[in-house]
Amino acid sequence: MTLFGIDISNNNGPDIDLTEVAREGFSFVFAKVSEGDYFIDATWPAYRDAAHANGLLVAGYHYLRGDCDAAAQAELFVEHLGDAAAMIDFEANSGGITTFWAFVSEVNKRGKRIDLSYIPRWYWQQIGCPDVSQVPGLIQSSYVGGSGFATDLYPGDASPYWNGFGGKAVDLLQFTDAAQVAGHTVDANAFRGSVDDLRRLLGLTPPTTQGVLMALTDAQQADLYQKVQDIWGQLLGPDGHGWPQLGLNAAGQNLTLVDAVAKTGGEILAALPKAAS
Repeated sequence: MTLFGIDISNNNGPDIDLTEVAREGFSFVFAKVSEGDYFIDATWPAYRDAAHANGLLVAGYHYLRGDCDAAAQAELFVEHLGDAAAMIDFEANSGGITTFWAFVSEVNKRGKRIDLSYIPRWYWQQIGCPDVSQVPGLIQSSYVGGSGFATDLYPGDASPYWNGFGGKAVDLLQFTDAAQVAGHTVDANAFRGSVDDLRRLLGLTPPTTQGVLMALTDAQQADLYQKVQDIWGQLLGPDGHGWPQLGLNAAGQNLTLVDAVAKTGGEILAALPKAAS
């Protein structure tokens, strides 16, 4: 199964009808929230709410700038994101991979988790082909020619555009910037999997009608799920693969918070003077 979605911002105008987008068969919307430490996209709140109202999965993205403070950018982004998955737009003028991870860390400190990373292959090459194996939810972009309906333009699930890089498989493919959707020309993305698969990638609350969660309101369920995701992210790191800043284990993998505490505790005990027998 392949799902299709659109990527929009103020550059596309404020009048894209997401009811029509859903009617045309799209499953998700990625929309711009902020850029640097100075810009808030005025179209975001309405697009976010319309996506929810029409059953579209939604992520809000921040255009990361290498010339702005990571903490200030994270503060701006988290303040305006609201109830949506979180995505980094990491491309021209976004700085190096250390800037990427600095921003991730600052977002995590504010109780949110980055779920998607838009990193075009060309930009990855421009910044020296760093290891991106631990980035959450890689979106790569390679565009086909022409314009038209997204399903007609899509190069296929076996296209080399899907080839990974930097040690990371591609999770979503942005394959055109000229899809005709709801009377507009927009970027279109593809996801190879089911709606539930995409929900899991985005860290969104899966629908449930059974078990103890039935005793909670929808808002309480969403709040509980987000808190569990936050705890999970703090313990296991981005995408569940440890924290780069905590060091590596014997297998060359990033340490989780628990691993790092255990390692530090062992080092402290080993350094203590031995008791006389």
